[in-house]
Amino acid sequence: MKTLSSTSTVKSISLIMLFISQITFSQSAEKLFNIAFQKSDSGDFKGAIEYYTKCIELEPNLTEAYHNRALNRGNLKDYEGAISDYNKCISIDSTTFDYYYNRGTAKYFMSDFIGCIKDNSKVITLNPNFGLAYLNRGLASVIIGDKVGGCLDLNKAKELKAKNAEEIIIDYCSD
Repeated sequence: MKTLSSTSTVKSISLIMLFISQITFSQSAEKLFNIAFQKSDSGDFKGAIEYYTKCIELEPNLTEAYHNRALNRGNLKDYEGAISDYNKCISIDSTTFDYYYNRGTAKYFMSDFIGCIKDNSKVITLNPNFGLAYLNRGLASVIIGDKVGGCLDLNKAKELKAKNAEEIIIDYCSD
């Protein structure tokens, strides 16, 4: 009986220690995330990336850390790094259209117009009223030579009140 009680006590203490370590773990990741966010907000993109990376080491499935690190990488024109982070976001959560949209934008800046079109098509599937996805897909389509399809998307972007759609239509769709 005494052994059973000692075993129960050890198990209870172990569970309490596990719970405490998880709380500390989460607080540490949260602290790193907040520091990274502050660094990003002040324009220190390299510092933000460093702290998001440390946060990810503690919380490897925290999509917001990958997403924010990708945004900072994009600000530094590290589009390959950004795409890698967006890929990780999508592998964790394939239902958030922002990840596809931002990855498509990074692909656009790398002149991967087909990849941009595919990602923005996925965005439109997930959120058919997101005008910027039509704008980006339309612009990429026009660039690769699909003026008809691209201009249809650009007009849809204008209908959805996407910023700069009208100017882009004038530049790319006027005959």
